[in-house]
Amino acid sequence: MIDQSTCTHSCSFCDSQRMSLVMDFGEVALAGGFLKPEQFDQEPRFPLQVYFCHDCYSVQVVNKIPPDILFHNYFYFSSSINTLRDHFRRYAEEVTTRFLKPGVASVLEFGCNDGVLLRPLADQGIRTVIGVDPAKNIVASIDDPRVTLVNAFFTEDVAERIVSEYGKLDMIVANNVYAHIPDIQGTTRAVAKALSDDGVFVFEVHYLGKVISEMQYDMIYHEHLYYYSLLSAMKHFDRYDMMVFDIKPVPIHAGSMRFYVCKKGSRHSALVSQSVKMLEVEERANGFDRYETFQRFSDDILSHRKKLVALLEKLKQSGKKIAGYGASGRANTMIQFCGIGHDHLDYMIDDAPAKTGYYTPGSHFRVVPSSVLTEPGAPDYVLVFAWSFIDEIRKRNVRYLENGGHMIVPLPDVRIHPINA
Repeated sequence: MIDQSTCTHSCSFCDSQRMSLVMDFGEVALAGGFLKPEQFDQEPRFPLQVYFCHDCYSVQVVNKIPPDILFHNYFYFSSSINTLRDHFRRYAEEVTTRFLKPGVASVLEFGCNDGVLLRPLADQGIRTVIGVDPAKNIVASIDDPRVTLVNAFFTEDVAERIVSEYGKLDMIVANNVYAHIPDIQGTTRAVAKALSDDGVFVFEVHYLGKVISEMQYDMIYHEHLYYYSLLSAMKHFDRYDMMVFDIKPVPIHAGSMRFYVCKKGSRHSALVSQSVKMLEVEERANGFDRYETFQRFSDDILSHRKKLVALLEKLKQSGKKIAGYGASGRANTMIQFCGIGHDHLDYMIDDAPAKTGYYTPGSHFRVVPSSVLTEPGAPDYVLVFAWSFIDEIRKRNVRYLENGGHMIVPLPDVRIHPINA
């Protein structure tokens, strides 16, 4: 077990220093820092440590990298993944039906990426659709006259400028970004300022319960600063006279939670769902307010690392060729933490054209397109780091599997597909 230690950092949510170490991943390269060979020698590495706050129950990375380094030129394009496009189309339909009046309503999404949710919101007839994102290359990819774009971080100043031009917003959304913000207190103040009195703040993040129950330590990297439970979210929003009134588990990214937040006193505040009440009881029963729960999680991670590396070494010793599949931040955490090197994998495969020709951070695997799986010399096995999209990956690569290829799925437990491999 990891010994409890006092943290010299302050909690990002409540400023407490009653924090204890959960996991130290060591000095690692930035998960999104894909690079070319001429950059290898200058590649920076940073400490990656996860702590638990005893006062507000938040689980967080304490080593914050300046956002302009992380997000200035970003490689994650949501619209390149069919599963995500379908997910956000349904998302737009749901929130419009529940909360918005087409032709009248205004919605802002911060961390809008390439517009994967903005476009379907516009399709629903939302009058004002605003996207805010700091990544210049991502924002430049959105070409839709129905969408107003702001190339910036969503700060209090940006919120005030938007409100002065468009008025307060009926809805603010943030998807897989509310866990990425060093100044989470400032961004939450920005949300409170920009949201109308009866407005709704909807955000999706990877759910801490899934991280723990399925050992999803690959979600832990510098970009993902926070790992939300309902208990920690309730404490956070209470400080801003806001509250969680509904939740919805969603399967995207192998287990996310959609939180619905309103201002106290709004028409939604009297309608706290049974789902919220039940999950609060469940999280307390599962110890999400106790440090010991996260100590056990750390021990489980170390056991998983041994199992995965042992399998790769066994396959390589038998002469098998292995490639990685899915050059994502999740992949880079697992590669660096497990010590997966060029004696384990030959190269990395990814479906996003923007990554082809680059190399993975830290490990420096060359990224190639998935067409390699249908060419002579295809690998015997692919280690699917993008395991949360395994069904889609199998469908895309039926020919590879039919030709005798195999896929190693690393989480929640190490297994091989087909199972008769």
